[in-house]
Amino acid sequence: MTIKEIVSFEELYNRDLTNAVKKNVQKYTDKQGNPQEFSLEYLSWSYGWREMKRIDPEASEKVHEFPMFDNQFRMIEGVTVPYLKTPQGFFVRNTVTFQGKAETEWLPIVEKAKYPVSNPNSFQINTSNKRCFVKALAKHGLGLYLYAGEDMPEDISKPELISEEQVGYLDEILKVVAQATDTDFEILVANIRENTKIQTPFDQLNKNEYGTILNYANRMKLKAEKVQKAKPPEQAAPKKNETKSFTWGEISDE
Repeated sequence: MTIKEIVSFEELYNRDLTNAVKKNVQKYTDKQGNPQEFSLEYLSWSYGWREMKRIDPEASEKVHEFPMFDNQFRMIEGVTVPYLKTPQGFFVRNTVTFQGKAETEWLPIVEKAKYPVSNPNSFQINTSNKRCFVKALAKHGLGLYLYAGEDMPEDISKPELISEEQVGYLDEILKVVAQATDTDFEILVANIRENTKIQTPFDQLNKNEYGTILNYANRMKLKAEKVQKAKPPEQAAPKKNETKSFTWGEISDE
């Protein structure tokens, strides 16, 4: 590509993208309790790719890959994935090389354009990589104006928290498991936090977090009930000094 063929940053910035823009409308409640809406605009990744290739057929995108870690953050040798897993959340990173210049962008994997996803699925990872590509491309000028003022309002409402009754219900399930397996309540809570990666106190859980933890707690209860049924009759009610500790690992679906 020669210098004469290069499209300037200003030309790219001023391109009309009306027919390629998607809108994502977010609803929130302001500090006065009034319902509001906040609209975010996104450039269709397929349109961005088309325009990029029309201008520079040699343009390319790189989806960065990272080592894969298990639930205890131990690296799995020889396996890479198109996202970065950290204690703070999941991220994707993309580099777009366009007209001889490379621009790189990071993007957290989120839902509803704001809230981090604690355990993203393949669709969410793919979607985040497409959005990250578009933002990296925007650094070259194409569609950059769409990101002006993209930040959500400061008073946007937080996810709805669970009720006291729901907290109590979760506590009751864990108390049943603790009694059936002679396991301290705190150990069960620690096990849940380790395997769900949700560190939020129970009385501050939002509904999505509650669903994940409740599902895991019910699986613990099911496992405890199976262990109780498998015990010989004489072991069903052991004496205090004869009780054996119950080992918890990651709960399987078996």
